[in-house]
Amino acid sequence: MRALSLPRAAQPTAEAFVKGLVTTGVLASIQNRPGRPVLDKLVVRRALQGGAALAAGTVAAQAWQRQDLGRALTAIALGTASVMVLEQLMKETKEKQDGQEKA
Repeated sequence: MRALSLPRAAQPTAEAFVKGLVTTGVLASIQNRPGRPVLDKLVVRRALQGGAALAAGTVAAQAWQRQDLGRALTAIALGTASVMVLEQLMKETKEKQDGQEKA
């Protein structure tokens, strides 16, 4: 299998996304369930949100260090929007499933 080749500038962001995805996913899978990790839609949602948040935070921090406040604010806004979109998509999916179960 060939590795995905990303532009050099995108590599830290992709790495941050994966770190956030994995760490948040691990935490979410064991919280409130000691000794019994679970992989369900809630865990997946939280993992994706953690990846998006960490990637946005990484871009914002790098931009802040370069004193590129526009890029920092854009990264924060896009990260927040990503988390909100994921939340809404999962909510809509749950509502559809609940409606199908009642029918």
